[in-house]
Amino acid sequence: MLLPGLTLNVESDLFQPSDLEISPGVRRLPDAPGAPAASTARTARPSWRPLTPRETATLRPAVPHVGAPHERLTVFDIGAATLAACRAEVLPPLAGDGPDALAGAVRTSRDRVLEVLTRRTGFVCDRVRTADAVVHAPGRPSTAFNYDEGVYMGLHIDNQQALPLDERDRSFLLASVNIGFRERYLQFVNLRVRDLMAMVEKSGREVPKTARALKNAFFDACPDYPVLRVTLRPGQAYLVNTQDVLHDGATNDQGMPDVSLLMSNDLSAARR
Repeated sequence: MLLPGLTLNVESDLFQPSDLEISPGVRRLPDAPGAPAASTARTARPSWRPLTPRETATLRPAVPHVGAPHERLTVFDIGAATLAACRAEVLPPLAGDGPDALAGAVRTSRDRVLEVLTRRTGFVCDRVRTADAVVHAPGRPSTAFNYDEGVYMGLHIDNQQALPLDERDRSFLLASVNIGFRERYLQFVNLRVRDLMAMVEKSGREVPKTARALKNAFFDACPDYPVLRVTLRPGQAYLVNTQDVLHDGATNDQGMPDVSLLMSNDLSAARR
């Protein structure tokens, strides 16, 4: 059963209710061509279905919760003009014009997207952090690759700032914009780290101290907890605290490269 937790905030004209689906739990992530999955890697079971009215009400309350950006997952779109500008700036250097040209193009596109993000959501940017552009092969059920270990990680909790698990609400937020030419997907569990810890403890297991161990303990304890999936069309983006939420990306099955513009920022609710 889907429990109350992270809510979905939609600030996108492109979003349709059918873009949101639910899976009845996790399975082992299959190996990808040329790269295995970690032995503990998990991904959603492939039996996706639409949400029931009750599940929709849990994830998208009729009276939206007004709180800090890290308390929700926000889907927004950047608009056709900004999408075209980002593609024109980022795709040529991404195809091989060199790292310096790419870094400059990414910064310019980041500023464009950040302006749209704050305008669409009303959030305030307190600090601009890093940005990057990444390309993934099509047909991938996971985009989380651990280069140190040479394996795909599946659903995971990011750990860039290595904050204690009970302080993950202080982490920066990540925005990921689809600047490619086909849909991509975000899979996530609508529970934050503190919720995962509580469920692991309730199962009688010891609560781990690290994000990776917590992920493993949660899926061992609750393999049937639902996983959600949002379809992101070109020009759509998600914003979430990836250091506080189990998540993963998946790419299109139409043979087109998956291209994303990523940016991390410190954001807060609009000041009144």
